[in-house]
Amino acid sequence: MTAPVRLEKLIEAEAWDLANPPQLAAQRLQLATPELAFHLVAAFRAHPHVCNVLTHVSRADWRAVERALNVILDPATTSEGLSPLARNLVELMCAERGVTGRILKPCFHGVLDRLLAPDRSERLIARVEALYLGLEWRAQPPAPAPANAGVDRA
Repeated sequence: MTAPVRLEKLIEAEAWDLANPPQLAAQRLQLATPELAFHLVAAFRAHPHVCNVLTHVSRADWRAVERALNVILDPATTSEGLSPLARNLVELMCAERGVTGRILKPCFHGVLDRLLAPDRSERLIARVEALYLGLEWRAQPPAPAPANAGVDRA
């Protein structure tokens, strides 16, 4: 894992970057999934409300948040393979429900847009939204059977 000093400096840098996004496409990074998850954790920790909520839902285990983000960002992950924490993060990143959802979704998009080339950012956002739709679909109650189902018409 990353040394605490490095993480604290990155959190400060992420907070500054959120207020001052770079303008040049040349500044976009080619980040591997673990590095991107690390930057997302730093950005989430830099936001006071998001930090408070994610500290609560992760039981103050920010390594678990980073692991969940690695799983979420992994192209091989399906909605069935998400842990409860990862499902919660996906919902917060996509649903725009409640105060945290309305804050975290644009924060998530902003970090991706700032760090990645536009096409990669769009693909990752679409992937996370597909995971969310999979979770929502699985959460739907089964459709009721037709009223005359099972009636024998002899």
